[in-house]
Amino acid sequence: MGKGLSPDQIVRRVREAAEPVAASFGLAVWGIELVSGGRPTCRIYVDAAPEALAAAAEDSNGEDGVFEGVSIDQCADISRLVGLALEVDDVFADAWVLEVSSPGFERMFFEPAQLSPYIGRDIDVALLDPHPEIAGRRKFKGPLKAVDGDRFTVEVLLSVSEGEKPAPTDVVIRWDMVKKARLIHIFPDTSKPGAGKNARKASGKGGGN
Repeated sequence: MGKGLSPDQIVRRVREAAEPVAASFGLAVWGIELVSGGRPTCRIYVDAAPEALAAAAEDSNGEDGVFEGVSIDQCADISRLVGLALEVDDVFADAWVLEVSSPGFERMFFEPAQLSPYIGRDIDVALLDPHPEIAGRRKFKGPLKAVDGDRFTVEVLLSVSEGEKPAPTDVVIRWDMVKKARLIHIFPDTSKPGAGKNARKASGKGGGN
């Protein structure tokens, strides 16, 4: 993707270009993702400054904790300005796609410090290799219980032995073990009781004419 640059070096160069641009809009870079295969893509996620995110999480009482303050116009402007800077620096060797967006409700986490505001929320974690204390298991899903430096604790359902009912178990994970981690957002049920029934009645009535 880059001219003699490793993925880590590319991410660093992109971050150096993106952070001041995002800051000029009152935003911060949440994370940068490089996607290979087909046409190389660089995804920059921007969000509110950490202080605003922490305040949003506190005000929500753990129900949401996501600050939705990034507009489409801001993303387009940031993409244009960062793209110009990267072209001047000649960071990418081939044709590439630059995408700028909000991390959204089910955001990916790029560093352990980002986890703290979401303690109590469900997260989905995939590891690079099986967990050293749980043979054969790479994926964990459950409430985030604690964050301590580069380690965090997730409560998952595990069976102690074959045939036993799974029980809640705290699993400690080091950040260097993580392949991907994201927040699980529970969208509210906006369906109205009886809505489907009314819809079927209306459909039946219409078909009789």
